[in-house]
Amino acid sequence: MSKSKRTLSVSQAADLCGVGRTTVGYWIRAKKLHAHRVGRNYAIPIEDLLIFLQNSGQNIPAELLKENAKGPLFKRFQNCWQYWQGYDPDRMCQDCIVFKHQLQACFTVRESGLSDCSDCETCRYYQETFFSRIQFIHQINLPAAVFSEQHVWGANSPCADLCDVQEKDLVGIGIEKIVHSRSLAMVIEAVRKKALGDTTAPMSCSIYIKNRRENHRKIDVSVYPLIEPPGTFLALAHSTYSGQLVS
Repeated sequence: MSKSKRTLSVSQAADLCGVGRTTVGYWIRAKKLHAHRVGRNYAIPIEDLLIFLQNSGQNIPAELLKENAKGPLFKRFQNCWQYWQGYDPDRMCQDCIVFKHQLQACFTVRESGLSDCSDCETCRYYQETFFSRIQFIHQINLPAAVFSEQHVWGANSPCADLCDVQEKDLVGIGIEKIVHSRSLAMVIEAVRKKALGDTTAPMSCSIYIKNRRENHRKIDVSVYPLIEPPGTFLALAHSTYSGQLVS
């Protein structure tokens, strides 16, 4: 299997897994295994087949194990309305602001009250699509957060302690809610430059973070681009200083 070949036909998947074509067809029709149509046939992404086999406790063929050795695998990204079509086709996603504006990260409108979705902490879509990609931050002892553009996608408990908020409340929060006004313009400009690939944007700087108990905290923060999910960055706080802000 060449490295560039990222999909399999139904027959190829059946042969690899030692099952019949009808079995693979059932997996697809039951929305257990993602596949997309190519003419009258289906093409099955290798990553999706691997994840399906892993999650269903089935043996993984040796040829597919080679794919697994290349690094962590994640489910193919789907927008929330695409995802829920496979699990809850009666869901009225067309009435949601996320669908109307074709937003990639649905949780960024959670605070607006315009979305009817449940809390991200219990949301199957968020857990499978986003949290699975950023859960590594919970292995970091420093305050750590993943963000894209002007919103946080997830943060660990040291970061929540730093901001004096609940960890779950940091999902989708706008950076203006956690960055003090003294540093906000600088942070927005740096984020914009990084999103555009500007290499002159600083990797490390000192900024002021809002903190309910102390009004603010000054932190040294470093920012690193992530490969997965694309367009996201990891922010790490290396040190903090407490005290009252002098205007």
